[in-house]
Amino acid sequence: MTLSSQSKANLASNLIRVSAVLYLVYYYLNGGRSANFNLALATCIALGILLVLALFIRQGYKWAKWVLLGLLILTITPDLIGLPFTFRTNIYAGCIAIIIDLLQIGALVLLFTPDKEEPLAEEEVEEV
Repeated sequence: MTLSSQSKANLASNLIRVSAVLYLVYYYLNGGRSANFNLALATCIALGILLVLALFIRQGYKWAKWVLLGLLILTITPDLIGLPFTFRTNIYAGCIAIIIDLLQIGALVLLFTPDKEEPLAEEEVEEV
């Protein structure tokens, strides 16, 4: 089964939106109720960026996948460094952080895999 580029974009957009929802859950599990204003603001900005990127990807903008790749490269290293601390404080938040990263990596894989060419029918291949 091959997916069209629009189907891949829609699926990648859905994965990014699911990761945004899970990011809210992650924020809540990491003490979102007692967090300071700066952390709440950073979370809102991150959610906004994810949702806007999901929208642009769904609409077919090719540059959005590069922005997502850049953001993932910038955020995956701090996520990996902070993961042991997250698991010590809240194991559920650690699992959700891993799921968020995997969803975003899955979306990038979908966006960067080339479309497979449909095989030509035998009638079209014959030369006249």
